[in-house]
This record gives sequence, C-alpha cells and structure tokens, in this order.
Amino acid sequence: MSWLLSLLTGGVVEKFTGPLLDAYRAKLSAANDAERIEADKTIKRIESARDIAVAETADRWSATRLGRWLIVVPFGLWWAAIYLVQIVNPWFGLSLVVIDVPAKIHDMALILIPAIVLGDAGALIARKIGR
Repeated sequence: MSWLLSLLTGGVVEKFTGPLLDAYRAKLSAANDAERIEADKTIKRIESARDIAVAETADRWSATRLGRWLIVVPFGLWWAAIYLVQIVNPWFGLSLVVIDVPAKIHDMALILIPAIVLGDAGALIARKIGR
C-alpha cells in the first residue's frame, strides 16, 4: 500500500511524515499553553505544505499538463525552429529549411493548444476563487 501511495504522490507524503510526527510529539509533551500553541502552529504549517505538495503532484497527470508536453511543447519548438532559421539563414548565408508539420496535426494543434490554454486559465481562476 505504501508503495502505491509513494508512486502516486511521488514520495511527497513521506517527506512530511517525520516532521509532522515530531510536531505532534512536541504538542503532547508541551509543558504549558504557549508550547502547545506553538506546536499547533507548526502542525498547521506542515499540514498546509503537505496538502499543497500533494495537490501539485496530483496535477502531474492532468490532461492539460500531459497536453502541454505532448502538443504545446513540440509545436512551440517547431515555431521556434522557424524563427531561428529565418534569423540564422541571412546572417550566415545558409539555406536551412524547417519542414512543415502535416496538415492534420496542424489542424489538431489549432484546436488543442487554445483548449489547453483555456484549461490552464480555468484552473488558475478556480484556485483563486477557492482561496
């Protein structure tokens, strides 16, 4: 079970387990209210950091994140190559050519890239509203 949890969360939970246990022990062994309050603050801080790390790890497998790697990045590199060739050719007297992507892939990219950008924008807005 711990192996599966580690695989899904990228080991994030284990990084926070030790410090969180230490904070709970400090709370239990606190001699006065000031030490208990300080331990509670530490516990809340560690739990918040853990929750953020787990949420970011879960986002790793989202459709928009995978889309960025599989669609946006290659298409962006292709466009960058076009601009680079347009700059380098006149400077060095070269005649480099960037081969065009197939029409069907180009058509898919024109639909998927805006969808990914809109998905990212929607997720950002949802996070801001959720706060």
